[in-house]
Amino acid sequence: MRRLRLCCESGRFVQAENLHLTIAFLGEIPPEKLGEVRGAMDSVGAAPFFLHVGGFGYYFRREDGNIFWAGVERSEHLTGLYRQLYEQLQNRGFRLEKRAFRPHLTLARQAVLKKDYDHGAFVVPAKKMRVEKITLYQSERPGGILKYTPVYEKTLREEAMI
Repeated sequence: MRRLRLCCESGRFVQAENLHLTIAFLGEIPPEKLGEVRGAMDSVGAAPFFLHVGGFGYYFRREDGNIFWAGVERSEHLTGLYRQLYEQLQNRGFRLEKRAFRPHLTLARQAVLKKDYDHGAFVVPAKKMRVEKITLYQSERPGGILKYTPVYEKTLREEAMI
């Protein structure tokens, strides 16, 4: 993140404790629907697996700056987890995004590269991470600073089958 900041004139950089991979974005949901989300998460049968993170990209969709991200390699385990959770949430009446699942870790929003930016200057090194749980987060902006608070966690079990 420090190296990315050096490549940018400005931007809203994600705090390390807020880095996450979104499997399903729910938006605002009423408190009485939390049990349905927990039920969907609990119904997922997935074992822990390894996730490969690396590479760098950005979307040029914003007038006020770009969204920068680190790539996440698709795997059978990640795709299976996504499909199961998506289906369980849909079956419980949640409206989910229709666009294709593109796993990534957002690093910065509204980021503006320096004019003399060298495209080879910033690379996200390849990392291997063990995924052992999925978490439901509540996002808030106390004092204007984005904060994710865990609401519910489901531990992935070795004996589960995808």
